[in-house]
Amino acid sequence: MGRYGHPMSVIGDAVVVWTGYGSSSRPERDERRLVERFGAESAADLFPKVRALYDDFYASDARLTAPDLVSMGTSAASRFRELHPDIPEEAIQALAWCYTFDYK
Repeated sequence: MGRYGHPMSVIGDAVVVWTGYGSSSRPERDERRLVERFGAESAADLFPKVRALYDDFYASDARLTAPDLVSMGTSAASRFRELHPDIPEEAIQALAWCYTFDYK
């Protein structure tokens, strides 16, 4: 169990589900998918944790300093990994996908 009160695999899965990564052609951050996947009670507990990770990822200034989208995503993801080394890679990729989509 991680510092988030859930196994890191569950937190990572929640990030992926919430963003729509792998199931949508563009980011669609949606709490309803968390409810559908985890149930209302677990989703209510998971959402603040997912949102906090999302906010940490978006705190990166890579959008201002990177020369292109690939570098922007790579830089933001590297910074995030340093802050959250226990978050599964797929969740990091989902957050990078959102970040680069929003700042393209």
